[in-house]
Amino acid sequence: MLPDEQRDLRVGAVAALLIACAALRLLVMPDLPPFELVPVYLAGLWFGRRWALLVAAVAGAVIAADAVVSDGGDAARTAAELVLLGLTAYLVSGLADRARRAEAEVQRIRPLQDVLAPRTPPPLPLLEIASRYIPAQAGVSGDFYQVAEGRNGASIIVVGDVVGKGLEAARRSTFVRAMVTACAPYLDDPAAILRTVNAELVHLHGVSAQFITMLCVVVKPDMTATWASAGHPPPLSLADGLPLGVLQTGHPVGIAPELADLEIGHAPLPDAGILLYTDGLTDARPPGRSFQPLGESRIPLFLRELDDRSPERVVDHLARAAHGFSRGSLPDDLCVVAVRPRFENRWYGAPAAERSEPARSA
Repeated sequence: MLPDEQRDLRVGAVAALLIACAALRLLVMPDLPPFELVPVYLAGLWFGRRWALLVAAVAGAVIAADAVVSDGGDAARTAAELVLLGLTAYLVSGLADRARRAEAEVQRIRPLQDVLAPRTPPPLPLLEIASRYIPAQAGVSGDFYQVAEGRNGASIIVVGDVVGKGLEAARRSTFVRAMVTACAPYLDDPAAILRTVNAELVHLHGVSAQFITMLCVVVKPDMTATWASAGHPPPLSLADGLPLGVLQTGHPVGIAPELADLEIGHAPLPDAGILLYTDGLTDARPPGRSFQPLGESRIPLFLRELDDRSPERVVDHLARAAHGFSRGSLPDDLCVVAVRPRFENRWYGAPAAERSEPARSA
């Protein structure tokens, strides 16, 4: 709702423009172009269809009166102007009403989105972590992340993306986050976490085409990382922007009773850290079908622009880069999470140079 003072000013502006157009048409320039489109447009933009049609009716009456005073004038031109006024009122007010409804939905869901992708991640004792979330222009979707402390000092980081937008997608994301939190004290196997989430989601909602892609990473106190993916991009090393390892990903969560053939990746957590992201990052593109998306290949290029690759700097830089690359109009929500060891000197295990290369197991 507009403040009363602002609403009164807008009503006054529309009325003043309407009176000015009428005075010019009736008293000064009988053949005036249809400048009445301006107050009709503003009425539709500011107040909706009813007001736009009312202003169009008043403006049309003035145009018809001018035609009568001018001995009939050009009947075809008068009719065209009346039709133009009506169409403008209908179309502009319809687009404005649609935009207002979309904005109302965004404002209604925004508190829930702040829960799904918190601006400040919860602290972890051994890890630095930072995140960024940027909503798409089309409205709120189901992108989310979750950070939880697991058993035996492990840290669990999950990033996911629910297909679709709106309240239902946000609800499914909320359920998945709650399930990850419930699993964390008992499971430190990323594949087991994904399978548990899938089983509970299907049990509660049944098999659905509104699937969820998820990546689950478990970091243990010795800074070894394990991960599994349900249709989601793998974690990237912040050292070079390349995947930690190539795994066979399972199918997304929620489309089948079981998640089969999940592979688990094993690797030392890179000293530079890792990046988890949703496809809002790689799918960022300028408006228009002729442009290519940002893609995975540009992520290393953006990382090389940074001298300081702290998690906070990384997520801020990548979010700004994607937003700028898409010219401020992201086609999908963007969620990025960066994690790195909190301490440079490690008292456990082998030195960084001696740690083994990433491995893979079924």
